Parts: sequence; structure tokens; C-alpha cells
Amino acid sequence: MKRLLTNTIQLNWLRTFESASRYLSFTGAAAELSMSQSAISQQIALLEHHLDQKLFIRANRTIRLTDAGRAFLPLVCESLRQLNVGAAQIFSDSKDTVVDVNINAAFAILWLAPHLADFSRLEPQISIRQRSTNWSADFDISTADLEIRYGSGEWNGFESYRLISPIMRPYCIASIASELSKPLDLFKTPLIDVVGTPQGWDQWLAPLKLCVLERQARQYTDSHATAVSMASNRVGVCLMYDDIMEAGSLSNGLVAPFSMSVKTDSSYYLCHQTDKRLSRASRLFKEWLLDSCR
Repeated sequence: MKRLLTNTIQLNWLRTFESASRYLSFTGAAAELSMSQSAISQQIALLEHHLDQKLFIRANRTIRLTDAGRAFLPLVCESLRQLNVGAAQIFSDSKDTVVDVNINAAFAILWLAPHLADFSRLEPQISIRQRSTNWSADFDISTADLEIRYGSGEWNGFESYRLISPIMRPYCIASIASELSKPLDLFKTPLIDVVGTPQGWDQWLAPLKLCVLERQARQYTDSHATAVSMASNRVGVCLMYDDIMEAGSLSNGLVAPFSMSVKTDSSYYLCHQTDKRLSRASRLFKEWLLDSCR
């Protein structure tokens, strides 16, 4: 046991072990590491010989970790993570490891917060520095690498990428939803409206021609995040984007009592200046965000 983690252990063995453990497949590890399957098998065998322990059980063209392999895996993962983070801090320019993002506060709370840990696991050396912006008056003074705006997606001098489908429908907690068998039942509970947005309850109700609901008293806020929080706390029923509600966070526990939706003219967009040269870190965050929102 004295010869276990000494300077004779090879880093490529550990990377191969981590990849094979994640995929539970030598084939998957070979594809990820651009190696042949036989090379993967050989490196695992060399590591097992070095440790004098079997790390995988091989049977019927499948593999699974042994007890020793399961115990060893967290140590290997943490060691590789610390190596990546430390190398980035030492050898990377700070501008290439920090991404400034001006972001709509509601999107930050409802979508980015539940997903950001996924990006951190992929790119642990990159820091995302968020600053909240909500209205068009904030756009003109922005100097951020990237922006996430709410609006039409048409801003002069900017490339824009829509992040969520512009489809909204009612959402509320399950106990309120159980009392809503038809739209007219909405008179039993307050409607939560977001001011400053082009579509809301008036547009959702228009095809139903329910005048009694159009005159109903409402609760108002200027943020989708606040509207969702109010709905989560039994205040009433909010209109919200389906893609946002699937993200978790404040939307946990809310259900859609009706399938009828309304399409909005606005959505959440990732933006950056057309002629702006993005840093490597900004490009990685942009690519991850667009891929995650597909």
C-alpha cells in the first residue's frame, strides 16, 4: 500500500478511469478521450495493477465499479477538478476566466440560478459576474460581455438569440388548481399581472369573452420572478412561460390548470454587440446557454 498514490502513478490513467466510470463504458471513454478501446482497457489494467485492486467488474460486454472503484472515484474527480481550477487560475488571463453578464433579474432567478451549477461543473475555472438589468433604459449604458434581455429581440447593433419559446399559460399551486375546472372558475382567485409586458391576462381572456373576469381585481408586479413567487405563496394565478416553469427554483410546486396559452411578442434573449470580440470564456458561456435552452 505504500506505493499507491506516489509519483509513479500516471495522470492519463486517472483521466481514463474517471471517464470510464462516468460512462460505465470503455467505448464511451474511448470516444471522449479520442483513444482506441484497447488503449482504454490497457490503461485501466495498468492502473489496477499499480493499485493492486480491481476497479471494474467486466461481464457480458458491460462494466461496473467495484467497491474499491466507487471509493476511489470521488478522490480522482476532486483531484482532477482542483488541477483544472488551479491551472486556470495560474495560467489564464483574468479577462478569460470572468464573464460579465447584464441579465434580466427574472431570468436570473427563475432560469439561470437553477442551471448555473451545470455550467460550473463543466467549466469550473470560469466565473459569471451578473448584474441585474430589467428595462430598455439600462441597455444603452451596458458594457458587459453578454446580456440577457427581455423584449422583441431587435436591438440595433446587437446579435440576439432567443432563449425560450414565447408561450405563456396560467400557473398556480395544486390546491388552487383543483378548484379550477373551467376558466370561469378563475373568479375564485386573484389574477397576478406583470405590468410593462406586452401580453398578459387581457390577451389570454380575450378569446373566452368572460367579461366578469376582465373586470376582476388583480394583483400587479413588474417582475415575472415576483409573479411566480406570489403564485407559489398562494396569492393567486400568474401567467408564465412554459420553458421558465420547467427550470425549477421558485416554479417548483406550480401547475398549469388550463392548456390554453397566449403567444407573446417578447421573450428572453441572449445578446452581444455585433462587432464585439468575445473572450474564450464568453464564447463558452454563450454556447452552453444556447445549447441548454434548445
